Amino acid sequence: MGNFDGVHLGHRVVIQRAVEEALARGMRSVAATFDPHPQAVLRPGREPKLLTTLEVRRELLLGCGVDEVREITFDEKFSKKSPEEFVWEVLVGELRAAVVVVGENFRFGYKASGDIEDLRRCMREAGGEAYAVPVYAYLGENINSTKIRALVAEGEVREAARLLGRPYFVRGEVVAGDGRGRALGFPTANVLSDPLALVPARGVYAGCARVGGERYGACTNVGVAPTFDRRESRVEAHLLGYKGDLYRKTVDVAFVERLRPEKRFSGVEELKEQIARDVAEARRVVGEGA
Repeated sequence: MGNFDGVHLGHRVVIQRAVEEALARGMRSVAATFDPHPQAVLRPGREPKLLTTLEVRRELLLGCGVDEVREITFDEKFSKKSPEEFVWEVLVGELRAAVVVVGENFRFGYKASGDIEDLRRCMREAGGEAYAVPVYAYLGENINSTKIRALVAEGEVREAARLLGRPYFVRGEVVAGDGRGRALGFPTANVLSDPLALVPARGVYAGCARVGGERYGACTNVGVAPTFDRRESRVEAHLLGYKGDLYRKTVDVAFVERLRPEKRFSGVEELKEQIARDVAEARRVVGEGA
């Protein structure tokens, strides 16, 4: 059980322990997560952007080997449950949990008043067990979603990938853009990501994109295209070697390395020359098909 935003390497230690405990007992393993993020209820308007939307989080959790993923609705009424109510009504009553595995810093119940000792006591009273897994010692450093969010927001995607255990990516539908990329000789997919999802710092990135199960190298621009005085920020990916129409397709755009910050150019010709260099550099970093 946990928020599991990002499903990073620390989370995977907890999940692995749960899977092992389930296999040893002949039980099903279930990853239980919260939706929406608790901070969206506890601190509305100040909640963090998500490293993983609910759909992506579910896919990543299932990829870690659990049998099932359950989303627990987190609302104001739920936030007021005491630690005992949380265990008896949610863990035991709703989820029918016999063994609960959490990270060692897990807090639960009203105003986070319950700790791991409370969880162990309540589960023991219910005839079950609870285990706390040390996750912050993984790789000998502190790994948490807050730290990874800060790295992504600063464009430090290579370091973020080291803590996630995978490149950071955003998922979105390809929608109509301005058509400038095609006019410049480098057609791009204008990827409309979930408004709750965190987008990396503005700039140009080498990475890859997944479309319909196929992977391609990608050179992606995040920003407002200052040369053309656009107002809204976009994620625009040029897929290396892709042939075909991407309009209305769902694309996962992964960010492997930040090549440069966004900048304003003197005109179209200077911009075209820089894009050509960016694409060549992206190809050097990730190749045609990443």
